[in-house]
Amino acid sequence: MRTITLHKTGDNSLEKRYFKNKTFSHVTGNQIKLLPFKTNPSGDSFGDDFKSFQGIVGELYRLLQSKAQIEFSNTDSSFKTEFKSTILNNALSKVSTENTEEFKNLLSTLFFNSDQGLIKFNSKTLLYMNFINNHNAIKEIPRFIIDLFELESYKGDLNTESETEENILHQLLLESLPELPEYTTKAKASSYYNVFPELKACFQEDFTFLISNPSFLLKYSEEFFKYYYFHYLNQFLLHLNDFGSGTRTVKAVYYTMDWETLSENRLSNHHIGWKQLNRVSETVFAHVNTLELLNYITIDDTKIGDYHNINAICNNIESSELKSLQEKLKELTDFYTDNITVFETGKNWEDCERLFSMDTLNKSFSNVIEKDMYSLWFKIKYQFENSSRSKPYSDYAKWYVQFGKTNYTKNRGRLGNTMVLSQELLLFLTRLCIGTEDKIRLKVLWDKFKERGIAFDETTKLEITKLFEKTRILKFNDYVIKFNL
Repeated sequence: MRTITLHKTGDNSLEKRYFKNKTFSHVTGNQIKLLPFKTNPSGDSFGDDFKSFQGIVGELYRLLQSKAQIEFSNTDSSFKTEFKSTILNNALSKVSTENTEEFKNLLSTLFFNSDQGLIKFNSKTLLYMNFINNHNAIKEIPRFIIDLFELESYKGDLNTESETEENILHQLLLESLPELPEYTTKAKASSYYNVFPELKACFQEDFTFLISNPSFLLKYSEEFFKYYYFHYLNQFLLHLNDFGSGTRTVKAVYYTMDWETLSENRLSNHHIGWKQLNRVSETVFAHVNTLELLNYITIDDTKIGDYHNINAICNNIESSELKSLQEKLKELTDFYTDNITVFETGKNWEDCERLFSMDTLNKSFSNVIEKDMYSLWFKIKYQFENSSRSKPYSDYAKWYVQFGKTNYTKNRGRLGNTMVLSQELLLFLTRLCIGTEDKIRLKVLWDKFKERGIAFDETTKLEITKLFEKTRILKFNDYVIKFNL
């Protein structure tokens, strides 16, 4: 018989982690590290970085090459200004010219955009992309992506050295890039837990294809990592909302093209869209706290994992072990409710129990543990929504909401925000779906999109088909032909 333990006392226990100065405080990421979100700062602090994604991708590549970000001592200037000035001065030191200003202007025009940022002209420049808001909180996202998709295994495949066939000015700029400091390895932090590992195979197939074409990687790195980051978050939210019931398969989200008009009737037929995702994201912090607490329970010294894993355990243990697990879960819930006593006026645990009974009146659960997990989550959710902790609760969710709204939605007046793809993103994702094939049938293409979490209704499929015909991507017999972007 297996040993089921609730760790209430001792090192790395409930009492050790949840009490600071004898005051109960919610903590996450010790037992199970799920998301790179914070309650402070709020997710709406990073809109520009979420849109650009350059700093996140730059840091990701730096981490994979064990390099750190450049820091400048002059805090009065922006990073871009200092970075540009350093490169231009380094370049001037390598050439002999009497027309210093003209030469600097030439390099500035050729290699920097209107926002003073370095243009990506070589794969080495990917390591120099920087954040807009340099707060440490956002630097967790690159590590999150690396852990989820096991990118450490691609270290040797990422060519961030200078290409040999560069023109003389390209070579000059590459030689003028400041040296990146070595990354100082700290104590190894725990890795992020992947609640939906089924995404890894598709990601790695697409990433392998992307890195096989250096110019493709250079142009679309941000869009690639941005989309897969969002795709994982969508699946994370949707499957946690199911509490581990059913099979763990990709749930496709309905998108339309950003130039389409959309009716309320069409939108009502989209099974999963922004409205549904936005709603389930509101409770994400309750889920993260629920799973954190649940993983103070171990079975033979192994943490019990996510909802899906816990349900699988329940289906494969003896009735006596199931009873023991239920007792530990009740003890865990009592620990939580005994230490949360402050609510808004008129709110209390009795009111929570009343609402829980109403909520579960028509719900069915596959086993007693699933219901008890749901009960714990419901209590955690209730106290966040009905106490002074409501602000950090919503600020945590904004990491998802702000990202989604910034990149993949369009405001359609009375219909609100809906999920959209731009033409450029559609063509990029289409190219990924085709992969190494010369051509695929249109019907197969729609299936490939679904595998990547994207669904289209028939009207949007018609719009996309028209676009393919217009751009001469669609050929005879409904084949989509491999094309260059």
